[in-house]
Amino acid sequence: MSIITISRQMASGGCEIAAEVARALSFRFIDREIIHRASEEAGVPKTALEEIAYEGRRNIVDRILQAMNAMPPVPRTAEAWRREAATSGSQPLGGVFFPAVPPFAVTLEDYMQMVEMVVRNLAQEGHVVILGRGGQVILRDASQAFHVQIVAPFQRRVATLVERDELEEKEASARLGASDRARRDYMRRYHRVDWLDPTLYDLMINTAKMPPFLAAKLIVGAYRDLLGVSDA
Repeated sequence: MSIITISRQMASGGCEIAAEVARALSFRFIDREIIHRASEEAGVPKTALEEIAYEGRRNIVDRILQAMNAMPPVPRTAEAWRREAATSGSQPLGGVFFPAVPPFAVTLEDYMQMVEMVVRNLAQEGHVVILGRGGQVILRDASQAFHVQIVAPFQRRVATLVERDELEEKEASARLGASDRARRDYMRRYHRVDWLDPTLYDLMINTAKMPPFLAAKLIVGAYRDLLGVSDA
């Protein structure tokens, strides 16, 4: 099983780097959209996915209350789902088999467990680059996983966002601050870790002076060397 997870700060070039790593290794590139689509097919409502992927644009309490009001109050637990999944067979999705799941769960934490199951099943395909969604924690015990984080100084990211999205500097700064807080809160809430903790990663790259193509080349080389993967 060959897995690379890439965590990144917004506007650090992480998405571009992850895509280039996948291309260079001929790996499948798995981003948030693929994970969310697979999660929906596995039984996670879109509303829950929006809450799990909270980006700091509104008070989290208000968002959770709205989400829970939109979810049918089906009195079933994740544990009951897991017991049922063990005896109910599986269904195919893009070459990966997911256990049968109930139509609804009780809490966002239950849905999060289902999303984690999706990430693990996608990873079991092997030869994948997984972008975000806590892959570095979900798959930290996978022996063939290589975990990377992409960062850049705040002001450098502001400048990138201003140029890329044609924003005023104040708006770009606010958007980055909200994104950083959201990623921090996401990892604390669902995985109980500090997402900037260097011990979660095998390699951390600051893209302030390193263009994406060179960062991707560094990741590919380090992955091959450390895991003993040949060019073949």
